[in-house]
Amino acid sequence: MTRLSQSENQVCPWCHTEIVWDPEIGPEEECPHCFNELGEYRSLNLQVERSESSIQYDEKEEPDNELELSDEELQLADDYGEGVQQLLDSQEEAPECSSCHSFMLLAGTEPASEAFVPFVHPALGKPLQASFGVQVYLCPSCFKVERQLTETDRLALVEQLREHGAKK
Repeated sequence: MTRLSQSENQVCPWCHTEIVWDPEIGPEEECPHCFNELGEYRSLNLQVERSESSIQYDEKEEPDNELELSDEELQLADDYGEGVQQLLDSQEEAPECSSCHSFMLLAGTEPASEAFVPFVHPALGKPLQASFGVQVYLCPSCFKVERQLTETDRLALVEQLREHGAKK
């Protein structure tokens, strides 16, 4: 792999993302965005011999790998997508799914269970939050479920950490 000077920009030939690299470590060997190997393209050189005979194709048709949906199934998919979009439009927050990056739907709020045992941080002298609630989100594309602190509990946590930071 060739070394680039600091003044040169390195651009991934696969995803065209500009790559900023640390001069102490040197240029990246793989793109941090698409994870393809950087450097020279790998090429194959093929020699083609010209002949006077025509090209013969196999008579077999390759199976069509595309999923064919009926009009009814297409309408159901459209209705599903429209229903999801209407719910997303009515939400204040719509986090992105960590798995498929679709926006997630708010399913509800869940309080911390009685089985939850808070950890007491030695530096803090008390738990971060003894009780809290989480918002439960579900992904309409891959059906993954994720949890996030409720808005009021997020603000309470920020305030608690701010007060702890101000003591020092």
